[in-house]
Amino acid sequence: MTNEMMITARKPGLSNEVMKQMAERPLAGLTRYYSNVLERQLSTRQTLLLLNAQLAFLMTVFPSMSFVLRILCLTWLVGAVMKCRRTILNER
Repeated sequence: MTNEMMITARKPGLSNEVMKQMAERPLAGLTRYYSNVLERQLSTRQTLLLLNAQLAFLMTVFPSMSFVLRILCLTWLVGAVMKCRRTILNER
């Protein structure tokens, strides 16, 4: 007499495709919003660059950071704005 147990294996969690769709859904809404505000069609990449510039701005003006961190955030802000501006103006 042998005891046999059958074990089935499934992938845990969500598939990569489902995760990608879940991540793109809010970005699609933001892309439509920015496109309406700027009165031109924007890509998802341009939306991400705009979000990067906004986050850099918020971190630059955040009042409770040291001077060195504020300088680093200011450098981040300048770089983000330049990249955003270059990308949006060149894709007209």
